[in-house]
Amino acid sequence: MKKSFAITVVVLLSSAMFFVGVCGAGPTRATKGTWSGSTTTGLPTGACLTAGGVAEVSAEGTGVASPWGASTWVGDKTCLYLLIPWPPGSFTDGLQVVQGFGTATVTTANGDKVYLEMVFTFIGNPAPQADPQGQWTQDVDITGGTGKYSNAFGHAFSSGVWTNNNDGTLKWEGTHTGTIEY
Repeated sequence: MKKSFAITVVVLLSSAMFFVGVCGAGPTRATKGTWSGSTTTGLPTGACLTAGGVAEVSAEGTGVASPWGASTWVGDKTCLYLLIPWPPGSFTDGLQVVQGFGTATVTTANGDKVYLEMVFTFIGNPAPQADPQGQWTQDVDITGGTGKYSNAFGHAFSSGVWTNNNDGTLKWEGTHTGTIEY
């Protein structure tokens, strides 16, 4: 009986170790890159308008990042909310702060995808008649992907600058640093 129990325990532990080895993520790797692109802005509609959003945006860009090489970045349409000033008209420096939560997909050089969830912030005055530029930041969680990134997870921080093109788009560029496991 004891021998049978010991063999069962060894088999179960070996199976568990095999499962962890096959399904577990790999080592933590640094991710670092540079990006540029454009964000299309529009008036809030539907649920965004109802929730008090001040704009809807979607973004696309290209960049080079480790570990995936030359890549494209596409952000899904998301709602932006005014954080500062509150109440409206209470700021003295002319800057506005808007924030949103969204998702995006990085398509790597070999076609694999990396899925992102992020909170992003725009700081500046986007009005065409004012100084139409500012800064942006993103706090990014890596939540999976396809191919070798199917079990990827990690975290990164991105930041950069934007300029209003005065045609409903913002031009942006920036960098990111973080870690990824896959």
